[in-house]
Amino acid sequence: MNTDQKREELHEKFFAEMQDTFFFQIHRIQKMVFRKGNQIFQDEKIPLHLEQFPILLTAYAMDGMSQTEIAEITHRDKSSVLRTLATLQRKGLLTIQQDASDKRRNMVYLTDAGKFLANRIKQLMKRAEQETFAALTDEERTIAIYNMKEVADKLEKA
Repeated sequence: MNTDQKREELHEKFFAEMQDTFFFQIHRIQKMVFRKGNQIFQDEKIPLHLEQFPILLTAYAMDGMSQTEIAEITHRDKSSVLRTLATLQRKGLLTIQQDASDKRRNMVYLTDAGKFLANRIKQLMKRAEQETFAALTDEERTIAIYNMKEVADKLEKA
C-alpha cells in the first residue's frame, strides 16, 4: 500500500469515527460559513477577515466601550481582542483612547470609515447566511437556528 492510499485510509477511518460527534459537525458548519463569508468579503473588497467582524460590530453597537467589555461580549480572550483592535486601528476603522476617569481602561471609538464598514458588513452577513444555507428550506433553517441557540444557551448555563 502506497503513502497516498494509507493517508486516504486513515482519513476515511478518522471521518467514520468522528462524523457522529457534535464537535466535528460544528467544525464542518463553521468551516463552510467562514469560507462563504470570507469569499463575500473578498468579492466586496472588505478589508477584514470574518473572524474580525464581531469586534468591529460590537464596537459599533456601543461606541465608547472598553477593550475588556468587548472581550467579554465577544467571548474572546483579551490578547486576541487587543490584536484585532490594533489591526482595525491600523486600517483606520477605530481609535483607542485612554479613559479620562480611569487611566487603566482604554475606550474604543469607531471612525466614520469604521461605522460605514460596520453597516456594510451587517448587510453582507445577511447575504452570506442566505447563500450558505440556501440548501435548506426555510423550515429547516428555522429549526437549525432554534436548536443551535438552545444548545448554546444550555452550554453557557452549564
